Amino acid sequence: MTASEHGAADLSVLYRLHAQLKILVPTVAVAAGHPETTAMLAGVRETTAGVAGLLDLVEPEALAALRRALDHAAAGEFDESCSELTYARQRLAVLLRRDDRPRRPDAATEPTLRWTLNPESPPSPWSR
Repeated sequence: MTASEHGAADLSVLYRLHAQLKILVPTVAVAAGHPETTAMLAGVRETTAGVAGLLDLVEPEALAALRRALDHAAAGEFDESCSELTYARQRLAVLLRRDDRPRRPDAATEPTLRWTLNPESPPSPWSR
């Protein structure tokens, strides 16, 4: 099966997996071993199994990282799991990034604020 044979449904599952990882990574970092975290890991395991064929085709490194993360979590190695989940999330973000989307119309005229840690710089308009 080729990447072009996968439809929009598969793409939506990749977006769902990315959203799950976006929430799961900090959850594992802060609340490893909690029942809610265990349920979230089970959800990611299920989503990963459902999209494994597509991931193996288009982003095998993300699939391998997800499998390692879930194995680490099952072994109670939550720091390692969190690292692998972060890597998988980053790989999916690159895969799902679209440069063809136009910027918001207002973004072209919005001022850009430059932040600095230099104490000699003028005060920020936000520090009132």
